[in-house]
Amino acid sequence: MGQKKRKMSFYFCFIALLITMPLSITSVQAKDSMQENNPKIIVIYSSVNEEIDEHQRMLDMLLGHFSTNITFKPASQVKEMDFSQADYVFYYGQQREILPESFIKMISTYKGTFVSIGYNAYQFGERFDNIEWISNTAEIERITQMNNPTKEQPFDPTSILYINITEDEQTEILLTGHMKKKEYPLFLRKQNTYYLAATTIQHPLSIFVANALYEVFGEPPAMNVDTHPGYIRLEDVHPMVNPNHLMGIAKILAEKNIPYMIAVIPVYTNPVTKEQHHLSDSPELIKTLKFMQKNGGSIVLHGYTHQFRLSETGEGFEFWDTENNMPIYHDQDEEVIIKTEDDFNTVSDYEQYLHEQKTHEKNYIEERLTKGIEELANYGLYPLAFEAPHYTMSQQGYQITSKYFSTYVGQLQLSDQDWKVMAAAPYITTPSFLHGMQLLPETIGYVDPEDPLALDKMIQNAKEHQIVKNGMVAGFFHPYLGVEVFQEFIEEMEKLPNINWIDLKEMNHKVQTEHVDIQTKEGNITVNMKRMGLFMSSWDYLSYHLKAILLKMLWGFAVIGGLAVLAFVYLTLINRKRYVKRGD
Repeated sequence: MGQKKRKMSFYFCFIALLITMPLSITSVQAKDSMQENNPKIIVIYSSVNEEIDEHQRMLDMLLGHFSTNITFKPASQVKEMDFSQADYVFYYGQQREILPESFIKMISTYKGTFVSIGYNAYQFGERFDNIEWISNTAEIERITQMNNPTKEQPFDPTSILYINITEDEQTEILLTGHMKKKEYPLFLRKQNTYYLAATTIQHPLSIFVANALYEVFGEPPAMNVDTHPGYIRLEDVHPMVNPNHLMGIAKILAEKNIPYMIAVIPVYTNPVTKEQHHLSDSPELIKTLKFMQKNGGSIVLHGYTHQFRLSETGEGFEFWDTENNMPIYHDQDEEVIIKTEDDFNTVSDYEQYLHEQKTHEKNYIEERLTKGIEELANYGLYPLAFEAPHYTMSQQGYQITSKYFSTYVGQLQLSDQDWKVMAAAPYITTPSFLHGMQLLPETIGYVDPEDPLALDKMIQNAKEHQIVKNGMVAGFFHPYLGVEVFQEFIEEMEKLPNINWIDLKEMNHKVQTEHVDIQTKEGNITVNMKRMGLFMSSWDYLSYHLKAILLKMLWGFAVIGGLAVLAFVYLTLINRKRYVKRGD
């Protein structure tokens, strides 16, 4: 009984040590990517049912590079006070509409910078007396910039609004569209008034509009517009990944002094047996990830299981039901019956139904994010950003995620009706629909083993984004492709000029749950963990440490036992030698 009590006391001492042990990691001085200037921008829009959709969100992504103070309002709801403190006013006419006279009057008296996009600009009268409006569209296949006509990008024919410019010495054409030998004014300026002759701002037009916005907002002081931030992300690292592949890639990047990201999935689910494998089941992989974290790598949480229904981890979706093309409003085994307002007797019943759906999604996302952050932190792996599996997540999902992460990595889903409606911003941005999260966009794609031209396409995409001032050059690589393929990939990436590889550890981030707080501030990464609460939330968290302690103890006993055996053999040989000498 005495031995058992001593063993129990020994375990509790170790547990107490773990609970009270401070956690901190230091890194080099941080560089805050947000600009000091934060102008107030109001965007008035005309859209279907006055709702914000993918078109407004695309504009939001472009504007979020210049300010985090962005407000969207439909034209019918704008008030005089909305203009009182606005530094910039944008009007986005995504569809035709007769604008309220009160709004038109506000625009006519507004003295600040005004940018109109798409339809209905003819109603602003003197603002655009230099434009001849033609009720037609034109097709363009390339765009040139006034301040840099050598930078252009051919693309598939795209429709724009057809306008003519009257003779006016004050009018500047910032962007010109081309179709063979024909030229069309696309983005123009007259003093502090601008007009973009397009109703959508999708890629590739977004590349050039992003660049032209520097003319609207001006370049920030001391901004190196010739340098392009970029990153390499190692994708879908889950418990079944070969650690040797990871270590080989990590050593290459360490030798080249290139920082990188590792998109980690804490749990692998076998789609056939439903068996789950945690990182704790792969101690060699945890060891490799810790090496990477200390030598240029930064952890990004890439979902918890990267699957919803019984699809393979890394292949399935986690925060979107692709079978029904809807958010996660139900359990994976639940029969889905999509209802509309017509299926309910009263409006309140329908609103209650919607509330229950939203609540289910909220609880589901919160549980997955909490488990993901806390499980990684328990292993000594500290996520600094989040990437949704396959970039799919609802607008409510982004709002929920912003309570856990300050940084998002990848592309963004712009519609709650169709997950395929997604886009990448051409530069680092903080759009309002991310609720404070900063976006580090992925812009050039990935090495697709099924496409022999994949690498060439990535390089071409990179060059396209280098058209943009401070344009992001970022792509990802799956480690299962092996070290040799990665070597070829990184050598091609290094040929791109003026790339400043992003190190997440040198930026400002905040990641938090009830029991874990991870922050980077003034160049330091600080991790505070409420270990007692963490251990009480799941026995697995405490069990991991107890197993590690037990394993060390067993190794200690093994070493002691081995030394005892060696000592015994040594003494036996010495005694035998003495005995032999006496016998002689």
